[in-house]
Formats: sequence, C-alpha cells, structure tokens
Amino acid sequence: MSGKQEQNELFNADRMESAVDRVLNVFKETLITGKLKPGDRLPSEVELSRSLSISRGSIREAMKILSAFNIVEIRRGDGTYIAQSDYKVSFDPLLFSLILSNANVKELVELRELMEFAIVKLVIQHATKENLENIAHTISEMEELIGNYEDNEPDQLVRSDLDFHKALGKATNNRLVEKVYHFVMDFFTPSIRLTHENQKGGRNALEHHKRIFEALKRRNVDESIVAVEGSIVAWKELSHVIKKD
Repeated sequence: MSGKQEQNELFNADRMESAVDRVLNVFKETLITGKLKPGDRLPSEVELSRSLSISRGSIREAMKILSAFNIVEIRRGDGTYIAQSDYKVSFDPLLFSLILSNANVKELVELRELMEFAIVKLVIQHATKENLENIAHTISEMEELIGNYEDNEPDQLVRSDLDFHKALGKATNNRLVEKVYHFVMDFFTPSIRLTHENQKGGRNALEHHKRIFEALKRRNVDESIVAVEGSIVAWKELSHVIKKD
C-alpha cells in the first residue's frame, strides 16, 4: 500500500454529522491518536474530498476553521500542514475537544468565570515575586496605551488586555491550568476587543485589572473573588456577550 493510500485511509469514516463537522471530528480523532503530528503535510483538498465523500467546499470550510484555531497552517502553493507546537496552538487533545464541543456562549462564559475564580486562588497560593512583577508590568503597559489612546491600534490594547490574563495564568505556576486558561481567553478575544472600542471602556477594564492585582498582592482571597466578579460583570455589560432577557 502506498504512503498516499495509507494517509488517505486515516480519513475514511462513516458518520452522520454535517459535512464540516465530519471533517473536524475526523481530524480530532487522528490528532488525538497521534496518526497526525505537528509538521505533517495533509492530503490535498481533492484527495480529502474523495476519501471522505464530501464536497471540496466543505473541506475548504473545515480547513478555514482549523486554520483560525492555528491547528493547521495553509501554505499557498505548498499545501496544508499540521501547525507546529505553540502555546496558542490548540493541538492539545483536551483543548481540541473543547473547540469541537459546540459549547454555546453561556457555557463558555460560565467556564471563564469558573476559571478566573480558581485562577486567583492559585495565584494567591503560588505566585512568586517575579510573577507579581510581570502582572504589574502588563497593567503599566495597558495604562500607557490607554493614556495615548488615539495613537494606538485597537489590537495593541486587546493584546495588552490579554497579556494581563496570560500573566495571571502564568502566576498559578500550574502549566495545565495556564494552558487551559489561555485557550479560554482566546475564545473571548472578539468580546474583549469590544471593550476597547473607546477609551472609557479601556479605562474601565484597566481599573478592574488594578483591583484584582491589589487584592492578589495582599494575598486576600475574598477581595480577589469580589474583584473578579466585578470585572466579569463589567465585561459582560461592555461587550454584550450575554444579552439580557
């Protein structure tokens, strides 16, 4: 059997999902079982279409989704590859499963809330002096960007906001928690961008970051929980991530 035939057999399946879901779930299985690894070149669009009996349009749509989550890398004129490992690449089986879980917005918000309450408790328990200094640095950077709001691109503010959350994750000194938290926050990048549509929204986010940090510096769990609750409520209101009835 040729290498191409063996590779195509990885994708042979008989499922009842929608065409795009079928492609995504086949990729999930082949990644989790290790049949595909970072750096592997995928069969062509035509070959995948033939082996899965799915239209090329559906294959293309699935590739766009996988590319958006940095699971595959589409190289023009060369083909499509499984992305090389990076903290943001959702190649990890657990994270990839979450991507394909079809969770609704309410479920994702609840996951974020659960994560952030747990995060601050772990930071209080395990954060080093260096960890706290890194968190403080993200706040200073965000404050400077907001102070010069008109001179900065929105993406810079979004990145700075996310850097704060990444520093929190790092300060747990728990690599699994850090990785899952980064992944959860990546889902909310569009809604975080909404909070920075104007300077007022950015200042509001900054003030909540400061309150969380001050509570963490004092190693006060109750204050940290209250600060996180306030931050989440403000974020929901500013981003309209969950519409009121």
